[in-house]
Amino acid sequence: MTEQIKILDGDCFDLIKDQPDNSVDLIITSPPYSDIINYGKEISIKKPNEYCDWFLPIFNEIQRVLKPSGSFILNINDNCKNGLRNPYIYELIYRSQKETKLKFYDTYIWHKLNGIPNGSKKRFRNNTEFIFHFVKDQKKVKWYMDRVLKEPKDTYKKRFDGDTTLELGQGKVKDGVRVKEQKTIKSITDKVRPDNVFRFPTAGAARDNHIKHPAPYHRDLPEYFIKFLTDEGDTVIDIFSGIGTTGIPCLEMGRNYIGYELNKDYADFSRKRLSNEELEEWLV
Repeated sequence: MTEQIKILDGDCFDLIKDQPDNSVDLIITSPPYSDIINYGKEISIKKPNEYCDWFLPIFNEIQRVLKPSGSFILNINDNCKNGLRNPYIYELIYRSQKETKLKFYDTYIWHKLNGIPNGSKKRFRNNTEFIFHFVKDQKKVKWYMDRVLKEPKDTYKKRFDGDTTLELGQGKVKDGVRVKEQKTIKSITDKVRPDNVFRFPTAGAARDNHIKHPAPYHRDLPEYFIKFLTDEGDTVIDIFSGIGTTGIPCLEMGRNYIGYELNKDYADFSRKRLSNEELEEWLV
C-alpha cells in the first residue's frame, strides 16, 4: 500500500466523521442493496422499509466532507417482492432532498453489457441499474466533458456531412414579400457528448470468487466518473469499498483513494490487491 491509497477498517458511518470538512473531491459507491445479498456476517442487510432511515444519515456527512466542486455518485438498484417492485430507492432520493443538504444533480442508467438474465417469465430481463449524481454546489461542480466525448455514429455523421441548410417556415414579410427563413447547421465536430446511458460490463466475478464478494462492479464504472469529475491529486472515497475496485483507477490515474470497509476479509483483500507488488495482476 502507498500513502496515496488507504483502506480503513470499520463502519463508514463512524469513519467518515474523522474526515475534515471540504476535503473530498468525489465520493463514489455502491452500498449494500436492500434485502437481497449477503455481504458477510458483519454487515446487516436492511429491509426496504428500514433502508432510508439507515442510509440517509450519511448523506449529511457526505455533504460536509465534499468540496464545493465535489460530487457524490451512488450506484444502487431496487428489487421486487411479492410480485411488485419496491419503491424504496425513489423514497431515498425524495427524502434526501427534504432531509439533507446534498443536491440531486442527475440520473444515469448503467446498462450491464454482460448481465445475467433474471426475473420471472412475466417480466422483461433486467440488465440495468441506477446511478444517481448528487453535488454540493451545482454552480461550482467540477466537470470535464472533453474527457468523455465520443465518436459519433456513422448514421449521425451522414445526417450532418457538411453544412446543412434548414428551412424554418415562411418567415417575415419584407418589402411586401414573405421571405423564407433559413438556418445553417455547421458540419459535425469530431466528437459528440455521450448520452446518459452508460454501457459498462459487470465485474469478472469468476476472478474474485475466492474472496466471495457477492456484487463487485467492474472498474470501468468508477474509472469513468473519476476521469470526468476529478483531477490528478484529487481525493476519492468509496464509503462501501468492498474489494477495492474503485482504488485501481485512482492508483493508475494519480488520485488519492480512501476506502471504508466493515468486512475484514474484503479490507485485507483490498490491501493486497492494491499493493504495488500485486497491482499488475488486477489492472484488467
